Order: sequence, then structure tokens, then C-alpha cells
Amino acid sequence: MRSAARSLGALIARYRGVIAMVLLLAAVLCGGLYRIADGAEKHSYNSGARPPATAKVTTGHQYEISVPGGRKALEKRGISTDVAQCSLSEGGASPTALTIRPLSADVRPTNAVATFVSPLSGRVHLDCGPWGAVYVDDADDSAWDFSGLFLVLAALFLTAGVALGLSALYARTARDDHEIERGVGVGGGRHEGVGGDADDLLR
Repeated sequence: MRSAARSLGALIARYRGVIAMVLLLAAVLCGGLYRIADGAEKHSYNSGARPPATAKVTTGHQYEISVPGGRKALEKRGISTDVAQCSLSEGGASPTALTIRPLSADVRPTNAVATFVSPLSGRVHLDCGPWGAVYVDDADDSAWDFSGLFLVLAALFLTAGVALGLSALYARTARDDHEIERGVGVGGGRHEGVGGDADDLLR
């Protein structure tokens, strides 16, 4: 096990410059995929997204209500999160009043502002009046967060690529300095030898 780890470490050290380039290219690729996924997904944290018309919920399950920008965005519009009138409607039926629980100001989620326990199962439309467009990011039919995954991978690849690149640059600089010092030492030895022969001839 140790020998395998040493061999892997030696391989990485030998080709760290190449590996750094591959990691940086992977970071760029993941960054591009993040932009694509961010524009296609429909979560409260996706740029320019619009909430789905309905969200699939299950009776007795708790869900989060999110608004782009969260509590701060609502406060800038002069809207309090402590008082809200939300309702659920299913299949065009009359809206049913929904009991919600605003999140405490001590809680610092990105976009979530309240939670609710679903009183029914099915695809429902959620309306919270002055809050405007609201999302249920953790609904039963919510799409997986690929944009978040690509963003994390891009950050990891970028960090590792930069670290390996700097390491490779440092190793190359140290090797070049060593070769220069060795060249100077060899040149100095030859100079001393010539001087010594000349002194012997003069004597």
C-alpha cells in the first residue's frame, strides 16, 4: 500500500505540470457546464429562472418556500417575511389557506424564507401574495442541482490545478538555479586551474 502511494506520488511529481494543465482545462469545462445548467434549471438560486407552475408534494412532509435573494430581497421591497398569506391549489380547485412558519432571522439560508407542512398530496400551485414568485426547491419533483455540482467541481479543479502549476514552476526554477550554480562552479574551477598553470610557468 505504501509503495503504491509512493509510486503515485512520484508519478504526480514527475508530471505535475501536465496534470496541472489538465485540471485547469477541466475547471474551464465545468465552468461552462455550470453556465449551461444554471440557465436551464428552475431553482430559486438559478440565474433568471422562473418557478415551475406546480410542485409535487406529499401529505405530512415539510418543505421550504424560497424567494430569489431570500429575506433581504423581500426587505428591500418593503415586505416582511413574518406575515404572509399563502395558499395551495390543486388541479384548478379553489385555493386552500396554508399555514407557514417563517424562518427565524437567526437562520441564514440563501433563499429560503419559510417552511410548511403539506396538507395534501399531488401537484399543487403555491401562492404567497406579495412575496411574488416563490419556489419549492425541495419539492418531490425538484430537479437535481447539476449547476451546483459543476460549480463545486470547477472550484476544486481550479484550486488543485493552480497548486500543482505553482509547484511545477517552483521545481523548475529551483532546478534551473541549481544548474546555473553548478555551471558557475565548474567554470570557476577551470579558471583556477589555468591560473595555477600560468604561475608555475612563470616560476
